[in-house]
Amino acid sequence: MKGKKFTTGSGNIFVDLGFSEQESIKLSIKACLFRKLQEILSESKLTQAELAKRLGIKQPHVSEIINGKMSGFSTERIANYLMKLNYDICLGTQPSTSGKQGRIRPVAQPKDAA
Repeated sequence: MKGKKFTTGSGNIFVDLGFSEQESIKLSIKACLFRKLQEILSESKLTQAELAKRLGIKQPHVSEIINGKMSGFSTERIANYLMKLNYDICLGTQPSTSGKQGRIRPVAQPKDAA
């Protein structure tokens, strides 16, 4: 690939896009929760209208989530939708094993976790 220059990312897309470390942390948490909500809604056997009723929102908002329009939803709002769908939100911390500054990463939870 002559003439093409590639830069290795930092491991955090939001930092690479120019967001501050603090804003990047907030966006990483929001994106992690949003992806899970998107997955749950997309895989649901309920109609968008039924999902909207269960979440207490209008159907177009369900469509926005399914289609990845994260900007109209706060982290708290996304978390509330997950809880209305009977999901627990599990947060945890552990020391960084890389010897570098810590990072935010999703951790898969066992299906039968209490």
